Amino acid sequence: MSREWTIGGDFVVRHAGMPFDWLEALGAPDGPLAAARELLDAEDALRAAAGTGFGRLARAVEGCEPERLPSVPAALRTAADRWRGAAHRYRDLYESADADATKELRVVLERPRVAEAVLLSNPDAYRNMLRPLLTADGPLNSRRRRARRQLYTYVQRFCAKNETVSFFGPMAYGTLAETGTEADTGPGTGTDGSVDVTTSLRTDLPRRRKVFLSHWAGRALARAVARDGALLPDLVFHRARPGAPDGVPPELPEGTAPELTRAAGAAYGRLGTDGATLRGLVRATGLPARDLARGLRLLLSAGAADVRLGGGPYDLEPLRTLRGQLTELPPSGAREVWLERIDGLEACRAELEAGPLDGGPGPRAERIAALEAAFTAATGESARRAAGATYADRAVFYEEGASPFALRVGTAAARHWHERLRAVLEVCVAHGAATQRAATDAVRAALGDTGPLSLTAYAARAAEAFPAPGSAFAVPYAPTYPVADAAAGLARLGAAAQRVTGDRYALVDLCVKASGPAELEGAALVVARVHHHLLVPGWLGTMHSGPRPFGADAERWVAEQDGGLVGFDFGRRNKGYYRFPGREVALRPGSWADAERAPWRPEDVTVTVGPGTDGPASDGPAGGGPASDGPARSGPASDGRAAGDGRPAEVRMSGPAGEPVSAYLPLNDFVKYAPFAALSHPQVAHPAFVPGDGEPADGGTVSEEAGSRSTASESAPPGEAASQGATAESTAPESATPGATAPEATAPEITTSGITAPEGVISEVPEVTVDGVVLQRARWTLDTGRLGLPAPHARFLELRRIARRTGQRFLFCRSPRERKPYLVDLASPLAADLVAHVARDAGRLTAEAMSPGPDELWLRDAEGRRYTCELRMQAVGREVTG
Repeated sequence: MSREWTIGGDFVVRHAGMPFDWLEALGAPDGPLAAARELLDAEDALRAAAGTGFGRLARAVEGCEPERLPSVPAALRTAADRWRGAAHRYRDLYESADADATKELRVVLERPRVAEAVLLSNPDAYRNMLRPLLTADGPLNSRRRRARRQLYTYVQRFCAKNETVSFFGPMAYGTLAETGTEADTGPGTGTDGSVDVTTSLRTDLPRRRKVFLSHWAGRALARAVARDGALLPDLVFHRARPGAPDGVPPELPEGTAPELTRAAGAAYGRLGTDGATLRGLVRATGLPARDLARGLRLLLSAGAADVRLGGGPYDLEPLRTLRGQLTELPPSGAREVWLERIDGLEACRAELEAGPLDGGPGPRAERIAALEAAFTAATGESARRAAGATYADRAVFYEEGASPFALRVGTAAARHWHERLRAVLEVCVAHGAATQRAATDAVRAALGDTGPLSLTAYAARAAEAFPAPGSAFAVPYAPTYPVADAAAGLARLGAAAQRVTGDRYALVDLCVKASGPAELEGAALVVARVHHHLLVPGWLGTMHSGPRPFGADAERWVAEQDGGLVGFDFGRRNKGYYRFPGREVALRPGSWADAERAPWRPEDVTVTVGPGTDGPASDGPAGGGPASDGPARSGPASDGRAAGDGRPAEVRMSGPAGEPVSAYLPLNDFVKYAPFAALSHPQVAHPAFVPGDGEPADGGTVSEEAGSRSTASESAPPGEAASQGATAESTAPESATPGATAPEATAPEITTSGITAPEGVISEVPEVTVDGVVLQRARWTLDTGRLGLPAPHARFLELRRIARRTGQRFLFCRSPRERKPYLVDLASPLAADLVAHVARDAGRLTAEAMSPGPDELWLRDAEGRRYTCELRMQAVGREVTG
């Protein structure tokens, strides 16, 4: 069996919104770095001379406290004196470097774009941290040092994280050349007469923004309108699930008065396709308006009814929609008041959108304040949520920005990428099959043989047995692979993929190592992450204005499945939304707007858990492929014990007519959630290589979801990496037919050190490659106790120890309690404070090399400044028969 892999013609160029150069310039000058090297050399000499007696010196040495170094025997005095002298020189130079770092950070923070980005990220941080730090004089006190650390955190985010938000994470797009289809041609033609298209990068596209009222704010506004008693009689109510069968309404709260139960039932029975108003229900039922109004509120609370206000969960213009609905109501003073309020909100939103792009934070702060005040006046609710937390949907509005970049990948580069990615994708196919098999086994182990269940009942039983899905960094039940045997493991996965049948889909976050766009053809590749998703229409296409709709490739492939794939619709998550281009199952609160797309209800879908057919695991909708392929160590629930009879577990799903279907899961949390993963279309997943026999050292990886993450791949994998250092470089030749043979891979040698290692590194996982493509960047587990040393100069010295051990300047670091990784510049005093904060109470810290490294960032603006980036590309593998 083989698959022919194709990359979609349109893709997203995810890049940081500000130049990496601004962040790199915040490193320490040569003097302190040279002093640190001299001190570490003296430390090594003292350690070697002292031997087993070094323990009594370790505290003073690690804390860089020469005045506390104990007296030493005569044989050690030369080494000790050398170390003391180097320590004093280093500390003197560090003090000036730390002060200079504050000055250089202020220069960056004074840039209007940076200050405005802080304002949009967290207005309180702009007011309470940025402004005071820019105006403060004298040395840092503890409060100013905390502010400096927080603001540096924002700068590393703006300059090194491939996020998608506003102008500091703008939306850029690319196209992949297809032979003979482009109007712009290169210098020659292929041997078959086809046109060779050259790779090109535009850097001059107009910068623009779109400002949206947040989804939660639109709902709050609709609730405020619905509470207005003067409008209530003429509002239209619908059943929350259009097409639901007639009958009694859902169960109401215990103790509901009989007259309210009767009123709710009467109202529910008359909420047809076109809905009904309270005024009309009173006429139709003869019941008191007061009882019917209270009955409707009960139906709304139970999720059985919805009021026709707003455009449903995917409405991007709630103000426009709500205004149109209000104009349809009979004229009244209340209606005019609400129309005036909505017009005021829209004027504030439009002014934010139309303001100058480089106007700075001052004017924008005034416009934001006006919008927030208008919202609170209209709704009575605060215009901010989640206490201003970064990454939360906390503001009353959000905005997206258009990037000045647009990439066209030429014919030669497109062919190169197709050829080189096949083997990586097949490895991920095999790992996805094993992972999904583990999920299926875990579900049967927890639920047993269920017989037919509605999807509603299945989800309820699963919720009792499995933790709620969240932003987990790793799949707990997924097999992992020992890095010491990576070459053999990859070969087995490649062979196993040949036995896995059927089409597959994935999103690939691809990073390319090149010094400029002209070098993309033939450049080294890094697969930052493989996601089990399609590039469906959604929020990532907000600024897309290409010749064909965003998500057209996904829509075409879904149509090929002939109804066998259904999308699980979980609704909007803050600003994010995804619209599956086919039949959906609504696993979210119902809405009157659902009548437009008529999704299936969960009650319409049947799930059965039980044993599969005799013999090898099948490759049906629940996934499959032998879990034993590859030298994997499975998660705790993946040994198939529930089967009992020796047959593999199977979780089957069928539609209303009994037709077999599999699920498309748009959210990364649910791709990893075992009960839904077992229902998914056969998965494609990114394997993890770990120390030891395959047991994860830290329960996760630096790279996640969502994401994430950049060359710094924010998304799930904002890990990035430099090419130098203790990584295992690929020497494997490129396979001529990577889709038909087991992939070639490097065989890295794993090196580890004890927890008392002088370099502060507990363990190391070298780079893993497949046919020369990086599948997993080099990783290290760091000693967090040493990173949190009390003195700033000692913390920075610890960073220099880690830099010496890893050979890196930049590492992406994550603690188990943080959602996103941070870029740590091992040459910056500012980063010493940041990493100490991240490491606090973390237990251990996982670090990943920045790859591509600073000299391999090909995305450059018209001034030559570098940007981290990744290409989020859809890949589809179609089974080739015959």
